[in-house]
Amino acid sequence: MRFSKLIAMLLIAATLPAAHAASLGSIGPTYPIGEESALDMIMKKLREKERSGELKRLQEEAIRRSMGSIKNMKPVDGITTVRARSQRFIDPTVAYTKPVTTDDGRIVVPAGTKINPLDMISLTKTLVFFDGRDFEQREAVGRLVVKGGQLKVKPILVAGSWLDLTKAWKTQVFYDQKGTLSKRFGVTAVPAVIRQQGRMLVLDEIPAKELQ
Repeated sequence: MRFSKLIAMLLIAATLPAAHAASLGSIGPTYPIGEESALDMIMKKLREKERSGELKRLQEEAIRRSMGSIKNMKPVDGITTVRARSQRFIDPTVAYTKPVTTDDGRIVVPAGTKINPLDMISLTKTLVFFDGRDFEQREAVGRLVVKGGQLKVKPILVAGSWLDLTKAWKTQVFYDQKGTLSKRFGVTAVPAVIRQQGRMLVLDEIPAKELQ
């Protein structure tokens, strides 16, 4: 709950007894209420924390935690390090066993239809999956990115800090959040290089020292 909403609720709660109370007369001597209201106590504690610098420290700590979770995302599960070269082909064709329909029931894609996305759009960049925590992998992929040339690379992390590498390499480094792309392409070890060959995708697992 935001702090402003908390204050509003406290103020509303404080007025409710006055709105529904009936006058019962004077039973005895009255004295000023000595206890602080909940709202006064909260505001007093906040002012004390602000004066002591604790409030600023708490704010900065919250920002650091937030930035830490953004910079260092959870590593993709089940990814190992490549030890020897291997290659396999990926057929991206999708077969629809059930028809795809619109909200009003019109059939957009009939059942039994097969669609290869590469017939409609080409993979213009080579995808390179790697572990940014591994020095050899980081250096090897960094050379590919800096080298540029005809090989257009899209670096994709499965672990490590995408923000630090984006700044260092001056190019966008992507992160495979929750392993979505790794699962889609069947990436189980890195470095893994994916490129298009005709209507197929080629996945090469290449040890970092051989990556060029």
